[in-house]
Amino acid sequence: MLNKRVIKQLSGAALALLISAGAYGAPAATALLAFPTITLTDSGGAPLDQAILTTGQQSYDVMVNGLGVGGAKGLKVTVTGEVYGLANLTDLEGPFVTELADAPPTVVSSDDLWLYSERGVSILLHSGNPGVKLAAGSDTVMVQFGSAQ
Repeated sequence: MLNKRVIKQLSGAALALLISAGAYGAPAATALLAFPTITLTDSGGAPLDQAILTTGQQSYDVMVNGLGVGGAKGLKVTVTGEVYGLANLTDLEGPFVTELADAPPTVVSSDDLWLYSERGVSILLHSGNPGVKLAAGSDTVMVQFGSAQ
C-alpha cells in the first residue's frame, strides 16, 4: 500500500504534467489566411473565394470554392484564419470538410468555422464580428493555389 508521502509526490507530478500539457499542448498555427474585406451589398451574403496565405516570409494567392458570409446589408466583413498542420504547401490543396466552432448541430452558420482536410491540415476561420456568419455551401470546401480570373 502506498503511504501518504508517495501519494502526495505522485499527485504533485500529475498536476505538473497537466499544467505543462495545457501550456504547451495546443499546436501553433503554421500559416495565416486572410480574405479581402467585403462590404455586403445585400442580406443574401457574399462568397469568400480568394485569400492570401502567409507562411514565414512568403505569401501565396489561394482560391476557395464553397464558402460564404452573411449579415446585414452594408456591413464590412473581414475574415481571417489560422492554418494548423501545414508541413508542405501542397497539403493545403484539395477538399476540406467543415465544422462550426461551438455550434449545436441544428445551426448552419457561425462567426467561427473549422475546415479539415484528409492530409491533416485544419483551418480555423473567424469573421471577427458576431453579426456576420460564415457558412459552407455544402459539406466540402475546395482550396487550391492561384487567383480567380
